[in-house]
Amino acid sequence: MWLAFGLLSVRATSAEPVQLSEVVREAIDSHPDINAAWQDLQSARQDTKVARSGYRPTVDLTARSALVRRNSGLDQSYSDSEIRLTATQMLFDGFFTSSEIKRLESAQKVRYLELLNQVELISLEVATAFADVLLYRELLRVAEDNLRTHVDVYKQIEKSAQAGVARRADLEQISGRLYLAESNVMTEQSNLHDVASRYQRLTGKRPPDELAGIDDLIYADLPASVIDSLMVAYQYNPGFLATWYNIRSNQFSIDSAQSRYLPTVNLVGSYGTQTRDQAGLDNTITEGRVGIEVSYNFYNGGADRAQIKSALALKDQALDLRDRSCRDVRQTVQIAFNDIRNLDRQLPALNEHRLSASRVRTAYLDQFKIGERTLLDLLDSENEAYESGRAYTEALYTQYKAVLRLLAGSGKLAEFLAVTRSDFNVTEAIRLSGAVYDPKYVCPAESTDVMSQETNILVRDSDGDGVTDLWDECPDTPANMTADDFGCHQEIEEPMVEEPFGDEMVEDSASNAPEPTPLLEPELRPAVNAFFAENDATLSEDQKVALQPVVDFLNESPSNAIQLYGHASLKGNRDYNQALSLKRAQNVADWLATAITTEGLESRFSVIALGEDSPAIDNNTDAADQANRRVEIRFINNAALSETTDMER
Repeated sequence: MWLAFGLLSVRATSAEPVQLSEVVREAIDSHPDINAAWQDLQSARQDTKVARSGYRPTVDLTARSALVRRNSGLDQSYSDSEIRLTATQMLFDGFFTSSEIKRLESAQKVRYLELLNQVELISLEVATAFADVLLYRELLRVAEDNLRTHVDVYKQIEKSAQAGVARRADLEQISGRLYLAESNVMTEQSNLHDVASRYQRLTGKRPPDELAGIDDLIYADLPASVIDSLMVAYQYNPGFLATWYNIRSNQFSIDSAQSRYLPTVNLVGSYGTQTRDQAGLDNTITEGRVGIEVSYNFYNGGADRAQIKSALALKDQALDLRDRSCRDVRQTVQIAFNDIRNLDRQLPALNEHRLSASRVRTAYLDQFKIGERTLLDLLDSENEAYESGRAYTEALYTQYKAVLRLLAGSGKLAEFLAVTRSDFNVTEAIRLSGAVYDPKYVCPAESTDVMSQETNILVRDSDGDGVTDLWDECPDTPANMTADDFGCHQEIEEPMVEEPFGDEMVEDSASNAPEPTPLLEPELRPAVNAFFAENDATLSEDQKVALQPVVDFLNESPSNAIQLYGHASLKGNRDYNQALSLKRAQNVADWLATAITTEGLESRFSVIALGEDSPAIDNNTDAADQANRRVEIRFINNAALSETTDMER
């Protein structure tokens, strides 16, 4: 408790954003469901101790005192007393004790894994609530910016209408859009209230004013394929593993029930004394005896057979629960992995749409002020900028939550958030228990990618010329011929040769992957590169110094803009490198936005993620990796960018 108090004190004085791992850790320590699962585990441990006591002797002390009246003998009324100490050691009980110990030890592992499963589930719920609070705070900010823009335009139109310049219809139109913008803000406020309430239910506290970002989720070590993800889940998901131990526990329950058909053998020793003999005479008797007692039940009213049938039914139920758990895990992993993969492809497009819509809005606003755009054009561009920003933010956090679901489905979320003990190892516990299972037999690790190469309109390429059918104007181009952007045959020009990073060999640029989006007009000056460490998107202080000429260029030339192309090395998972390249380019753009002093930031940056598609050096050497981990900054004319974007609309 004193540690938690110290953490709170430090936070209060430094006002640092609260980290996700800290929130999850506090929730796990106090959540009722986890506490209940912990008590179940403690009860299971005691049950195992009870079963082990069957191997130990029992020692019983009995004493009696009675008043006896009879109508025969010398003494017809007397008091009789006896005291006896008896020790019993079980020698054989039909393997009942050994079966019970095995059953309860397996049940204890079930309770243990169910506790870990609760930790994973609560971690997922809390992390999702954490992400939702961040998401709806950002969406509320976007809606508020949209409302401010509408208010500014309304004021301008109102003044123009009062002066007789603008038409009343324009004022009515902006009034309707203004009310819609206010409604959007109220909707986001309601959404934020709801997710904040869920956060409070899970953690017991209101969301702090400052929550740290969860961008580091893109660095999670995720498997390269859905099959690999499923195999990891089958090996580590605690809820799924618990069902296997439950089957094992119920098998031992059958063995326990069958032990009732075997005799029991006990070693019994006793010592006692009584004040009267068997004839009731006043003679003190002392007796000690040691012997073997055998007991065998011939008939128990059918209870033994019913016990076995009950145990068999429970085992069949455990098998069904295992199958259901396996299917649930498979569905969770498949959907989460597919969401991550699809959003890796969608996010660059959504980001470009967001940036393009922002540039169009800026250009339309400038043109509206000088009478070259109508109010409807301006309002439509503002609405598209709002919707595109909202769509990008929602997609970004949807991917974050998909990563959380995949980690939880794989049994790795608590470990990723560092909320489990460092000495915990599930696989070691499984190995020691002797559980043998083959999840591939029960629940095959299969992909359900229904959109194959032949059915997916986005990737279908019938003639194999590298241009999808959607854009192919020459559907019969042979695969061995070079095709242009529209799938038609083109002559190959001599490749351009350039000297890459450092003293490496000169590479043929034509051998690289497809070129990035063409510049809107020739570059104004040579491109500048920012380089990054391995698996890192953080811009170092040295690189910030190296980018100072870019800052000076943008400050001195407000009419010019830049395109930022994110790249990654050729090592590792391709989807991961794609996301990493986007993060690198976005981080450079964010830093430049804080460093330059002129206005109109959003209209001056274009962020493009190329991942592994355009390496500076096309190999996996250390020098190539260093050259490829970069963000390439190209300088263009901002006015031309706005005009071209306008023409595209």
